[in-house]
Amino acid sequence: MTVVRLPVRGYWAWDARGDNRAVRVSPHPRENVVNLSVWRDELCVGTVRLQPSDAAALVAGLTEGLAELADSPEDGRARPGDQEKLREMELRLARLESRLTPAPWRTAVAKAAAALGSRRRQPRR
Repeated sequence: MTVVRLPVRGYWAWDARGDNRAVRVSPHPRENVVNLSVWRDELCVGTVRLQPSDAAALVAGLTEGLAELADSPEDGRARPGDQEKLREMELRLARLESRLTPAPWRTAVAKAAAALGSRRRQPRR
C-alpha cells in the first residue's frame, strides 16, 4: 500500500448533520487537479480528483445552490408547488423501485415471515 502525503494546504467543510463527517478540498498542482475527499471520523471513505474545468463547474453549481437557498423562505414553510413536485418525485421513485429485482435476502426474509405467519394461524393440536 502506498501512503500519499496530504498537502499542507487544504480546506475542510463539515457536514451540517454532524456525525464527524467532512469534505476536504486540496489542490494538487503537479497533477493539475483538485482533490475532494470524503471523511467519516478519521477515515477517508472516498476521493474524487477534478480537472480545473470540472472544479469550476462544481463551484458554479454550489453558487447556484446558495443563490437558491438565499431566495427560499426563512421560516421553513413550503413554497407554492412544492407539494406537487414532491408528489411527482415520489411517484417517479415508486416507478423506479418497482422495476428493481428484490434482493435475495429480502425474498428469503419475506418467505420466512410468510411461513411463520402460516404456522401461527394453524390451530394447535
